[in-house]
Amino acid sequence: MNPNEQPVIPESEMKLPTQTPDPNPTEQHRGMIIMILAAALIFLLVGLFLWYKASQLPVPTPAPLPIRPTAAMNNEPESTTAEAQTESFGAMSTSDEIEAIEADLESTNLESLETELLQIETELTTQI
Repeated sequence: MNPNEQPVIPESEMKLPTQTPDPNPTEQHRGMIIMILAAALIFLLVGLFLWYKASQLPVPTPAPLPIRPTAAMNNEPESTTAEAQTESFGAMSTSDEIEAIEADLESTNLESLETELLQIETELTTQI
């Protein structure tokens, strides 16, 4: 077919539409608009109802923080060896020289460390 030729269309295919267009197309959409507005109104009312119900709920109070006992509240007696060891730890040198650090390490009593760890372990196992 040559691009300059007129196409041949039979008469049976060249029919004009028999329906007339609707003169007022907004009438078709009016029902859809009313349905959308009604759904939006229902959505808004449900949201307001839920907000009202949520505002009526009691406000939960946070759990109180545990209070750490002070020295006065803690009436556990300390042993004399524990007090002596604590005082000996305070007698360490504040120097950062190697000789002072070595002297502090040598003066630290590590002999009773194993027995204290065994005591702690037995206390923990008896509590379980």
